[in-house]
Amino acid sequence: MEWLSWTNGAYLAAIIIGGGMTFAAAKYKNLLKEIKEALNTYHEAAKDGKITEAERDKIVKEVLDIASAGVKIFWKW
Repeated sequence: MEWLSWTNGAYLAAIIIGGGMTFAAAKYKNLLKEIKEALNTYHEAAKDGKITEAERDKIVKEVLDIASAGVKIFWKW
């Protein structure tokens, strides 16, 4: 049983963790995309130090998109 060692156990653990992270990334891809878009919108709006009503409405729309993507993950239509 030369193949049973700490090194091979660590490789197996890395493969299992990597697979789990890949599954999670695929499942939450839309949510992460919406979060990224919302952060980009906020950064663009806050560049000049003031956020106007139109920019605030755009940020709120992005936050609602995040909420919608989150609900779709847990509640399949």
